[in-house]
Amino acid sequence: MVFGHGRNFEPSQAAQNEHWDQVNLRFNQQVVDLLNQSRRSAHALVLQVSAVDLVRNVRLLLDEAQRLGCAQVLETTVFADAESSTFKARLRLYPVHGMKGPRSSGAGLSIGQPLYTNERGFELNQRNLERLRPELLARTMTDEFLQSLAPAAPLGSASQPAPAS
Repeated sequence: MVFGHGRNFEPSQAAQNEHWDQVNLRFNQQVVDLLNQSRRSAHALVLQVSAVDLVRNVRLLLDEAQRLGCAQVLETTVFADAESSTFKARLRLYPVHGMKGPRSSGAGLSIGQPLYTNERGFELNQRNLERLRPELLARTMTDEFLQSLAPAAPLGSASQPAPAS
């Protein structure tokens, strides 16, 4: 599963919230498309920036992972980090623990420690935000992610893609 979420929710800034929602949706969708093109089954779950209830968000994520039988979650996010005056794009892969046996509503499931992280930071300014192309950034970062999954093969041998989760 490819889980996308926005940050930077500002209740009085509807246009700004919509901007971050669209950036995150476009970034996530490109990642999903590229994973599916590489013969890895990928399903999107994208939450809006207004989804700030962390407990509810984790429950939604685990319920969907249970429903789809996903053993891993690839998180996608693009957000502003005012503290460092940057905006960041990130892919992070997590294992889902507790997938064996029948479960109901994500009971007993948990998210493990990250297995992979790819993060880019850019100076937070209007020019860079206007130049942001989430699809191009997602393509580069997804290509790097897929390369990290490829097993090292001896020269001259063909490698088989890893099973999708």
